[in-house]
Amino acid sequence: MKLARFTSGSRAHERLGVVLDDGSSTRLLDVSAVPGHDAPRTMMEAIHAGPAGLDALRQAQERAERGADPAWFHGEDDVTWLTPVPPRSCIAAGRNFGAHRLESIRGNPEAGAGFQIDFPTGFIKLGRNLVGHRAQVERPDDVEQMDYEAEVAVIVGRDLLNATRGQAKQAIFGYTIMNDLSAREWQFAEMRNLLVMMGKNFPGFGPLGPCILTADEVPDPTALRLWLKVNGELRQQSDCTDLIFQFDELVAFWSRVGLEAGDIISSGTPDGVAVHRKPDPRPYFLKPGDIVHAGVDQIGVLETRII
Repeated sequence: MKLARFTSGSRAHERLGVVLDDGSSTRLLDVSAVPGHDAPRTMMEAIHAGPAGLDALRQAQERAERGADPAWFHGEDDVTWLTPVPPRSCIAAGRNFGAHRLESIRGNPEAGAGFQIDFPTGFIKLGRNLVGHRAQVERPDDVEQMDYEAEVAVIVGRDLLNATRGQAKQAIFGYTIMNDLSAREWQFAEMRNLLVMMGKNFPGFGPLGPCILTADEVPDPTALRLWLKVNGELRQQSDCTDLIFQFDELVAFWSRVGLEAGDIISSGTPDGVAVHRKPDPRPYFLKPGDIVHAGVDQIGVLETRII
């Protein structure tokens, strides 16, 4: 099941939608509009309800398909897509795809010896800087090296502390898409002080969405295939077999600091980022007017416009 948060028309409050794709068009079923069910009405309610909540949402979907009232459905172009979860803690993995780790070492040989893989590493994306599908993101005036990073992100389904891998796997609610936008000149300056914060956290630098594919429909997360295009040009493509640390390992590791339901943990990105393009990365950095599509075949496509 694919679930999304959205608003429509003059109604500003969040609505929970079941995303329906028949191959030619995408619609959202407004769960709150379907009568005669006790399904969750918000994403966080769905996450907290667990399997029982998903069963209720399936029943609401079946009821809607039988009733087929057009007022219950919205076209994908007729809604404002929200981030799949409200602002939450977001931990983004660093150098977690093997090929990206290698391109990072080639791009910075002096630091390569310090690129350890004994345990996951990462950084914080501020929840308030996450934006939804089709958001417009402004490139800051003092940033010339604005980069893209397609990633798969896990949505944590329940509170966790010091979880095992088995417990972590069971606690994954679903998967979505992130574009970890980065200001490389800021990031690399910070990294000389062994820190990363500003370069990953300008307003809007965390596109997320468009929806969550629930974990029951992802029996093998290593099969998730991701890609990224800028203005239609393919820049990144890989699948999650190249992950150094798999999703359950990431969730278990970061549960040491405590995780809450709805928290986000992203995978890291494959190779192909702009900053490591040879011989000159400058034409590949994002600029105003660019349209970025980050996709995971099994989930959908996240669109971001740079202004």
